[in-house]
Amino acid sequence: MEQKQLQEPSAAFIAASWSALFIGTIAFIIGLWNASMQLNEKGYYFTVLMFGLFASISVQKAVRDQMEGIPVTNLYYGIA
Repeated sequence: MEQKQLQEPSAAFIAASWSALFIGTIAFIIGLWNASMQLNEKGYYFTVLMFGLFASISVQKAVRDQMEGIPVTNLYYGIA
C-alpha cells in the first residue's frame, strides 16, 4: 500500500480559515440579534448555527483522521 505524503496547510490558509469562521459567526449572531422575531425563533436559528458548526468541524476532523490512518467509523460520518 502506498503512503500519501501529508502536507501541512500554510499559515495564510489557517489564518484565512479562522477569520472566515469568526467573521461569519459574528455576522450571523449580529443579524440574529437585530432581527425582529420572537426569542424562541432566535434560539432556534442559534441552535441551527451551533449544530452546523459542530457538523462541519466533525466531518473535517474525521476526514483528516482517515487520511492519517486513524480508524473512523461510517456511523460517525452519518451522525455528523
